[in-house]
Amino acid sequence: MSDSLNIFREEVNNHLKKCHLSTSKSCSKSLEELLTILSRPPAYTVLRVNTLYYDRQEVKQQLQQVLSKQYENRKHSVPSVEEHNELSDTLIIPSQNVDGNDVIPVANEVIVDSLCAVAVLRGADIFAPGVMGAPVAMQVGDTVAVYGDLCGQCRRGYTQAFTGEKMFLGNGNALMSRSQLFVETEKPSGVAIKMTEPIFDCPSLNSVLTDRIFLQNLPSIVAGHVVNPQPGDMVLDMCAAPGGKTTHLATLMQNTGVLVALDKSAGKIKRIQENAAKLKLDMVKSYAYDSTKSCKPHAQLVEGTWNPPYPPGTFDRILLDAPCSGLGQRPQIKNNITLKDLQSYPPYQRKLFATAVELLKPGGVLVYSTCTITIEENEGLVQWALNTFPDMQLAPQIPHLGGSGMSSPDLTLTDTQLKLLQRFNPSIVMTTSSVPKYNMDTIGFFVAKFVKQNNR
Repeated sequence: MSDSLNIFREEVNNHLKKCHLSTSKSCSKSLEELLTILSRPPAYTVLRVNTLYYDRQEVKQQLQQVLSKQYENRKHSVPSVEEHNELSDTLIIPSQNVDGNDVIPVANEVIVDSLCAVAVLRGADIFAPGVMGAPVAMQVGDTVAVYGDLCGQCRRGYTQAFTGEKMFLGNGNALMSRSQLFVETEKPSGVAIKMTEPIFDCPSLNSVLTDRIFLQNLPSIVAGHVVNPQPGDMVLDMCAAPGGKTTHLATLMQNTGVLVALDKSAGKIKRIQENAAKLKLDMVKSYAYDSTKSCKPHAQLVEGTWNPPYPPGTFDRILLDAPCSGLGQRPQIKNNITLKDLQSYPPYQRKLFATAVELLKPGGVLVYSTCTITIEENEGLVQWALNTFPDMQLAPQIPHLGGSGMSSPDLTLTDTQLKLLQRFNPSIVMTTSSVPKYNMDTIGFFVAKFVKQNNR
């Protein structure tokens, strides 16, 4: 494993230590625990079942058969698919090795880029574009040790022993020779290395039962349930790509009503459409549009279309899964975000939130979520929202599987308000608790639910 304390730049570490880790422990100890856990993948693979068309128990059995076949050539036993005890649409697959200390690297060394390395840690095999360096004599069938290039220093086609900062990911079986990867074709494709002995044993579920399951982090599934859209509602997903939460909302709505998905990128909108099509959800109306400009006082809805912008008070429920610094994502092996980048998110999130308030009907529900751990983007946003919009009030969340919001000397939120918030703090996994571990060993995530009062 790499040194977990080197995930972020020193200026970001110092900022986290100073502003976001006010606990009874020393800040240095809290930061060390947090960074250690962020460098590892969650110990559970979480899947959401497309319950609109398929029964969870039936999908569970089908998935167990897939895993039995997949693990025929692995050193670990076949993991058991489990049902989440509180989320009726969720399946859990526990990893069998979360430390990676019993895998010994073989001599032949292959280097992959950092994006590929993260995917491997979450259970993926290695596709040809991710391979940066390989032994000159590597042939199909060779057993190789796979390392991730943490700092992007390995040039494609590298032949020498790589001396840059790297992380051991496990051993695998070469399905392509070095010549096939770097000589015979300009843009090789397909699986280049089959991971047979990864340091973290996660199942590889890409392209598996794609009409029945969707790989999704547990807190993201929780956020969809907190929105709790009903069939026939008018719902907006403001920052919708890649569509996991969008398709969850559509499933909860039983594919009935109006569900608008916005994202600034046309390419990302295409991904939303593809994911909806895989799950046979045809109610999603997706548009490439800047959500900060999606509310106009004199806008009019044209019958039969839902093109933005929209007049104030259009939607019953809004999900704002805001663009954020993403510091809660796992695993992270190297994150080059600067302090300036980190501080650029809250103003944009506030602008999105203000637009959401305008678009929400009186009595409507607004759920705000992020996949980051900073107070400015989470509890700080909540405090600003309550001070700025007196008609927006915090509401209880169902389900509430995470912890309460985090306190800070810079916040005036009461204990009652903090308990209404939901923060998934993966560093808590390192302590003992009576809470089911699969509800704790997650990415870092935050959820707040607001209801718009009828006095505006």
